[in-house]
Amino acid sequence: MKTIQRIILIFIFLYSYSVIAQKDTVYTFGDDPGDIEYFFGFNLTPNAMGGMVNFALVKPGDNGKRIIKQITQESFIAQALGKQQSLANPKAINFFKQYQIDNPNILGDLWRLRYKEYPYFTKDPDILGWSSNDSIPFLPTDSQMKMLEKFGLFKLNDYIYGENAFKLLYLMEKPEWIKAYKESY
Repeated sequence: MKTIQRIILIFIFLYSYSVIAQKDTVYTFGDDPGDIEYFFGFNLTPNAMGGMVNFALVKPGDNGKRIIKQITQESFIAQALGKQQSLANPKAINFFKQYQIDNPNILGDLWRLRYKEYPYFTKDPDILGWSSNDSIPFLPTDSQMKMLEKFGLFKLNDYIYGENAFKLLYLMEKPEWIKAYKESY
């Protein structure tokens, strides 16, 4: 009988300890946990799953180091709309609305910043990107890279994140910006 009581007491102790240990880190979706440490971001580097862009939650650190948590494009959209719990959006803000981005699916056009034409075989071979680089059709020109530097992209594997990411998405919906980018040799 004492053995069963000891087992029950140990079980209760371990259960209550695990509940108390988690208490400080559990937030209800939409609550304000304090300062935001992660930001929405992306880079223009292909990934192992066949994607032409990497989407991530980016946490800036000391000495320019960053913690990167990869997410899907769909998760990026859902979290940035405030419809999915997110380390980068604990207040459930609609960032697309805040930055006046009409169509969240503009994320699907990010590949165009890097490529002159769609890099994978498709039935429609005339899907064009916005890169003007004739000599290396899978890289932006030097002038186009200068335009992207304004958003924090100095190398193609750099992440554009935070406010810069949404500012770029906003401009990508503007025909005059696209024209200027395409004509930047």
